[in-house]
Amino acid sequence: MRRLLFITALFFLNSTIAQIYDVAVYEKIGFEIGGFGEDLDTEDWFGYAVEGIGDLNGDGVNDVAVSAIKDDDGGFNHGAVYILFLNLDGSVNSYQKISDTEGNFDGQLDEWDIFGTSISYLGDLNNDGLIEIGVGAEYDGDGGYWHGAAWILSLNVDGAVHSYTKISDTEGNFNAPLDDEDVFGTDIESIGDLDGDGLKDIAVSARRDPDGGSDRGAVYILFLNSDLSVKNYQKIS
Repeated sequence: MRRLLFITALFFLNSTIAQIYDVAVYEKIGFEIGGFGEDLDTEDWFGYAVEGIGDLNGDGVNDVAVSAIKDDDGGFNHGAVYILFLNLDGSVNSYQKISDTEGNFDGQLDEWDIFGTSISYLGDLNNDGLIEIGVGAEYDGDGGYWHGAAWILSLNVDGAVHSYTKISDTEGNFNAPLDDEDVFGTDIESIGDLDGDGLKDIAVSARRDPDGGSDRGAVYILFLNSDLSVKNYQKIS
């Protein structure tokens, strides 16, 4: 108990606006729980990444995207992302799965891509009225072992994929030299229109990049074209 109190005291000392809240109500979403149904298998790892995506279907309730990186649709550990449309109580009203076999997604996934390593709400990157999410697949093998990849998915209001762009060592006009085990796509984030060209840009991490030493990591700033391919980039390492 003394240790817990000590941690709490430090929390307050280091923040003048810090407050402690208790959970009033909660909703668990999982296999046959929270309105989600039975669409999970053993070792899917549902819940590996979770991201708020705003009110995608326009019903007045915000929705979320949840990954299951070891989902086996199409092959072993290809990975999947679920778009969950929520009720006001946090339970699932309906959902759309995006995988190698579902969600109008025909991108090439391979064994151990673990599509869904990260999920990021990117907003409307190219001003076409569609919401984009970034999905990492850090064990993707384009160009070499575990080079990694970042997918940008443009979504319809029903959660299915309208279109997509893959950014990897061989796709998306990305010509940075990625190496084995860089795991590009560990995280993805929208950073606004950094270069002032009217299109939003993104940052993508590669947590095991070896610049300067083993596994030191790196971040790529990607300036995007209107088709969401890479116009140019800056590496920070």
